[in-house]
Amino acid sequence: MTSNADISIRRAHGPADRAAISELAHRIWPAHYAPIIGHAQVDYMLAQGYTPTALAAAEDAGTAFYLAEQAGQALGYAALAPEPGPGPGPGPGPGPEPATMLLDKLYLDASARGQGIGRGLLAYLIDAARAGRARQLTLRVNRHNTASIAFYQRAGFVIVAEHAKAIGHGYVMDDYLMTMDLSARSR
Repeated sequence: MTSNADISIRRAHGPADRAAISELAHRIWPAHYAPIIGHAQVDYMLAQGYTPTALAAAEDAGTAFYLAEQAGQALGYAALAPEPGPGPGPGPGPGPEPATMLLDKLYLDASARGQGIGRGLLAYLIDAARAGRARQLTLRVNRHNTASIAFYQRAGFVIVAEHAKAIGHGYVMDDYLMTMDLSARSR
């Protein structure tokens, strides 16, 4: 567990943590993403990826979830996953450790933004990816999510491609793929 100004970050485990992540997503996504992708797509994506069952399946597939908390209250969540490759962007490297990890999620409650919590959570994930011997960290971010794009660029990520991905029911994720070279960056 890491602590910074009474904010702690820890690996999420079990049903209670999955419920906390689901509750956060259902609070954060409508406010943040509805203006970008619309309420119907937000509802669809939440139903597909943020039920406790969907979160447990993601964990079983190798995704590690993390919670940022203050005084026991969850303020944000994030996830790291092995890079799925092949596909757009870098694929897995040789040996048992992935050359690339996917920063699959990083979301904060509106009340927690602007306090350095997101930077702390991202730094924690970068350290976790390095500890997992990843040499590169990738992510997808909606091309119209300008605040998040700027956040990732300030942290050292670069846009490497545009990618549209059909996700079902006629919905598309219209994203930038961004990467960070972990081998060239030290903290």
